[in-house]
Amino acid sequence: MSAPAPAPSAARTRQPLLPRAPWQAAIDCAVVLVVLTMATLAFGPVFGGVDYLIAGVGGALAGILVGVVTSLRPLRGWLVTVAGIVVAYVVVGPALAVRHATIGGVLPTLDGLRELMLGSFISWRSLLTAQPPVQGFPSLLVVPMLTMLVCGAIATVLALRLRRGAAWAMLPGVVALVVGIAFGTRIAAQPIVLGVVTACASIAWIAWRGATARRNLAEEVEVTRDDANRKAFARRRLIGGVGMVTAAAVVASVAALPIAFTNRQVLRDDVEPPIELADYPSPLVGFRGWHKNFEEATLLTVSGMPEGSRLRLATLDWYDGTVYAVAGSQESSASGSFSRVGDAIGTSQPGTPTTIQVEVGEYTGVWVPSVGYAERIDFGGDDAVALQSSLAYNGSTGNVIAEAGLGPGDTYTVDAIVPEVPELSDLAGIPTSEIDMPDPAEMPELITAWASTHATERTALDNIVAMATQMQTYGAFSHGVGDDEAPSLSGHGYRRLTDMFDAETLLGDDEQYAAAFALALDFSGVPARVVMGMYPGEEGFDEGGEAVELTGGDMHAWVEVSFQGVGWVPIDPTPPEDNTQVEPEPQPQPDPRPQVLQPPQPPEEPAELLPNTQPDQAQDDEDEQSSSVWLVVLAVAGSILLALLVLASPFIVIGLLKARRRRRRFEAATESERLAGGWHQVVDEAVDLGLPVPAGVTRREVAADVEDRYPKSRATAIGEYVDAGVFGPGEPHKGEIDAFWKDVDRSVAAMRQEASRRTRILGMVSVRSFLRRRAERRGR
Repeated sequence: MSAPAPAPSAARTRQPLLPRAPWQAAIDCAVVLVVLTMATLAFGPVFGGVDYLIAGVGGALAGILVGVVTSLRPLRGWLVTVAGIVVAYVVVGPALAVRHATIGGVLPTLDGLRELMLGSFISWRSLLTAQPPVQGFPSLLVVPMLTMLVCGAIATVLALRLRRGAAWAMLPGVVALVVGIAFGTRIAAQPIVLGVVTACASIAWIAWRGATARRNLAEEVEVTRDDANRKAFARRRLIGGVGMVTAAAVVASVAALPIAFTNRQVLRDDVEPPIELADYPSPLVGFRGWHKNFEEATLLTVSGMPEGSRLRLATLDWYDGTVYAVAGSQESSASGSFSRVGDAIGTSQPGTPTTIQVEVGEYTGVWVPSVGYAERIDFGGDDAVALQSSLAYNGSTGNVIAEAGLGPGDTYTVDAIVPEVPELSDLAGIPTSEIDMPDPAEMPELITAWASTHATERTALDNIVAMATQMQTYGAFSHGVGDDEAPSLSGHGYRRLTDMFDAETLLGDDEQYAAAFALALDFSGVPARVVMGMYPGEEGFDEGGEAVELTGGDMHAWVEVSFQGVGWVPIDPTPPEDNTQVEPEPQPQPDPRPQVLQPPQPPEEPAELLPNTQPDQAQDDEDEQSSSVWLVVLAVAGSILLALLVLASPFIVIGLLKARRRRRRFEAATESERLAGGWHQVVDEAVDLGLPVPAGVTRREVAADVEDRYPKSRATAIGEYVDAGVFGPGEPHKGEIDAFWKDVDRSVAAMRQEASRRTRILGMVSVRSFLRRRAERRGR
């Protein structure tokens, strides 16, 4: 009776927890982390600061941990991986993405979890519609964190579980990089560094995984080599791997160079901002109410304002016949399109950096009073989070809104750039800007008549000063709210402004004068807009920036005009408040002269037009316009030709290579080489036309296959002639070889004629003959 077979040892039956050795898994995870870190850096320009980097790298580490845990033998399975991603998102998401809604920056709250869940859906569009940088904008950090979490988990699982095709593990990292670029800004974030590091790390890891797989396969099939061959083989692979990584670095650098110095197209360019103020009531409608109800009430307490500056509330550039309002997206101006921003706001305006502090008193509304162009806004008070999360900014006007609405007790600090405002006397010789302003829906006829009467100067600046002086000198001021004031209705609609200019004396306050003056300037072709804001007294804020209490009586409206190279300059057309006398504007009196009979004037000769008169100017404009049209046509045509040339360049190169190959064969050093070259020309043409020609067969067999496919090619006769010339005694005569090449050309033309049009076209751009020759040389 034989003894029982020994039981297999525990070491032999036990399976490892991970599909790969621990040190190999550590390398896999390190490479995944490097690639995802590069992808996180692509979010840099849109976020700013370092919070996005913490969220992205933290999400990548959490994803890698999920990938490792769900690759353990008891937990393997894609459903378990998905569940692990969800658990990791809930556990680490609050601390990484919504830290403001956590306890101690770690423990999540119900509000934090709710914001985290909603952020997984709505933060993507919010990121596209927010004004960069969006570092302080709540819940937007969900985008880099969630992207790196998902891509990190998938990449780690693929890297650990796949034995063949491990290169697919780098695909999630590339996807994460594309997401970072697509949701970023037009300004690239170090594209050369990101491209080189990502390409080198990915290719080096793929080469290492390939070498490991081949070594494991060799050990499994017990393939043996002598030491010399093994070392030589390893040396060649090392050199090849270094060459591949170097080539990847060079290609990535060259590919990233155009991005480094130019803007690029991103998703935010195709997404309209979600906040549209065309439906909001114009703040100028309530102008008279501030003076009537809050004349002595403290609306705001402001400190840090520069000398002579003004606290801006809203910029209004479109007149719809009833009110001056911000232009909506349907108009040519972008003043009504506001983008979501965080506490930091990107601006490139020149000027003086200024920091102001504002404490809200009786003021209420969505418009946030500010100065210049804001760079950062920090709210305080009980509603700070709600105000910060509803903050929106218009980069073209510098206006700020908070949809949550300001109210008593709120405070905020504004870091801004305040442009220098020149005096009107310093603008002599500077023309107004050529800005496409929205056309008024209705223009009061009496205002156009008034503008035509008083805008008679040579330059736009002279007309601006003349009309402003006319209003300030001969107009009367009245809010119409006091018993001692002249009756003056509120509003600035078509009827109100018509009645104002139909009276003998202009009468109103900032609301009517600013609206009428802006319309008169628009009629005169001057880019103008109405601004509503606050400043104390008549001169504005004093030097020193001390705290100033602003009341409803400090609410004003004025007009801004844009000058080339200067920007928007404020102009006050409103008469002084002490000018309350309603007196008619003096009319010029005629100067009577004695009637004297004058002799008849001699007939005038037709005026001779000088070269600089208007008709020649019009002709010059027409010629210039025609030249511009031709330049545009030539530019478009050149671009099209260049694009076609780029698209056709591969086919041109292939044709040139084939022509060069034929010339080299025809001009070979010996007649035997010329003879063999002619035969190769026939065979290569057949191969490019799609005929499979196996290697290692005789010339007669190849000729038979070619002539069977293309009977008019006479390939058999050509092959026999070549055999006789190559293997026969003596060297063929030059004249015979020249005649032979004529037969070769006729054979090639016959094959092309017998092939279909599609085959003929594909054969012209085919490179199969080059590949076949290369394979033959390798075989030899």
